[in-house]
Amino acid sequence: METEFRTLGFDSLELQRQIFRLIDRRDKLSSSDWQAYAFDLGLNKEQVGQLETILSNQDLWKKSPGLSRFFEAIAALGVADYIHYNPQIVRGLDYYTRIVFEARDMDREGRAILGGGRYDNLVADVGGEPLPAIGFAMGDVMLSVILEKYGIIPNFRPSPVQVLVTVFDESLLLHSQMIASRLRGAGLRVACFTEAQKLSKQLKHAVKIGADIVVIVGPDEKAVNQVTIKDLRRREQTTLAESDAAASIVKMLANA
Repeated sequence: METEFRTLGFDSLELQRQIFRLIDRRDKLSSSDWQAYAFDLGLNKEQVGQLETILSNQDLWKKSPGLSRFFEAIAALGVADYIHYNPQIVRGLDYYTRIVFEARDMDREGRAILGGGRYDNLVADVGGEPLPAIGFAMGDVMLSVILEKYGIIPNFRPSPVQVLVTVFDESLLLHSQMIASRLRGAGLRVACFTEAQKLSKQLKHAVKIGADIVVIVGPDEKAVNQVTIKDLRRREQTTLAESDAAASIVKMLANA
C-alpha cells in the first residue's frame, strides 16, 4: 500500500500516518463525513477517488511479495476459507509493521472480536533490545456475544476452589492462613477468607465461589489443635485433629 500512496502523492511519513487514520475511520463515518475529513487533510477530489479505488481492491495484496507468501502459507495450512484480505484494516500503523489483522464473526455481525499485528520495532523503541513480535488484544464482551449467539458458552464453575478456610477473628487470621497453606501442600485447591467477618457471610461466600468444603477454626478448636470441617453438599460437619484434616477432606471430595 505504501507504493500506492506514493503514486497518489502521499510521500511524507506524517501525511501517510494521517491517511492511515483516515482509512481507519472509513467504516465509522458516513460517506459524506469521511470525504469531508479527507478534504480537511488536504486531499483533492481526484486523490479521494483514487484512494477509494485502492480500498475497494481486494486483490491489492498480490502486489506485495510478503503478503503473497503469507497467503500461500494460509492455503498450505488449510485455513484459507477463514482469512481474507481487507485493505481497510490499518489498526494504527504508527505502531505496527507489516501485517495487521482483525477477527470477526463469519456473518460479519458486530465489532471485531480481536485485533493485532506484527511489531518489529516496538521493544527497541521503548529502550529494549530489538525483538520482532506479534500480538493482539481481545474484547471479552464481543467474545461473549459470539459464544451466546452460537450457543457454545462453556458451563464452568465460577472458581476452581474446593475448600474455603474461614477466619474466626483477627487474632486467628495467620492461623487460618497457615492451615490453608498446609491443605494446599496436600494438593487441594484452597482459598482463605481475607478478613474476620460473620461466619454466615463467609459461608455464603463459599457457596458463591463453588467451594464444597469449609474449614472453621475458632479459639476452642485452636486450643486443642483441631478444626471443624463442614461439607456443604451433604450438610454435615465434623471436628477432628488438624493433622488429619487434609486426608479427611481428600476422602470427602473423592466420595462426592
